[in-house]
Amino acid sequence: MMRFSMSFLTPVLLAVTFSGTIVGTFAAMPPAEAQTSGHTHFRVETKIFEGKQAKPAAHHLILFDSGLVYDVPVIDDRFVTIYDSPRSRVILIDRVAKTRTTLTIDDLVRVTAQAKSAAETRSQQERLGILATPEFDAETNTYRISFEDTAYETVVDDSVALDSAIAYGQFADLASRLNLVRRIGLPPFARMSLNQRIAADGKMPKETTLSIRRGIATDRFHAKHEVIKQLSQKDLKQIEEIGSMLALYREVPLDQIK
Repeated sequence: MMRFSMSFLTPVLLAVTFSGTIVGTFAAMPPAEAQTSGHTHFRVETKIFEGKQAKPAAHHLILFDSGLVYDVPVIDDRFVTIYDSPRSRVILIDRVAKTRTTLTIDDLVRVTAQAKSAAETRSQQERLGILATPEFDAETNTYRISFEDTAYETVVDDSVALDSAIAYGQFADLASRLNLVRRIGLPPFARMSLNQRIAADGKMPKETTLSIRRGIATDRFHAKHEVIKQLSQKDLKQIEEIGSMLALYREVPLDQIK
């Protein structure tokens, strides 16, 4: 099995935070077709810890502002990602190189479908997590899914507004697809199945654990997700600054990102 650095696992854990089949429609649609009211404003703060470390290895602010989602890293803050579903695009901003790369959501959907269809045998599908099925433990409010040597476990918050659950789920789905296109992290298919199940239930994550067996040892990564139901003035200023980058930075293709 491949070994993954913490930089690879960061987006994996971010993308564990769950997209949806709300009222039975989201899973059948490309992400661009899944709609919220368009007036959802909130923030999710995610901190990721490696093993028993007390200091986070990664820290991200996910800002939701009227249909746009801004993934803003606090640690290792080179790249900012804008998920712009109203315009059917995802934009990756490189703050060091001062460039931006635009991908269409249709392309993300197409690449994901091609990667899934390329696994022709049941053995390949099992190894990639395509056949994995999520489970729910009502007593602990926990969802689980596993494949090969990998397992995800998420304790959820069921008190969030449905609009927020849908918006967060749409972000998570696109993040999984983007990671696949960029060849970052673990295979996303089990994660996406888990995403669909959780948001279908109108919930959002509070804590996520990723476990990867390495022979007799197991590597564990733990993410804590805090939902804040409004954007602060500092959040709005960051969104304004990102808008300026979007206008000023030059466009480059994905293969130029290093």
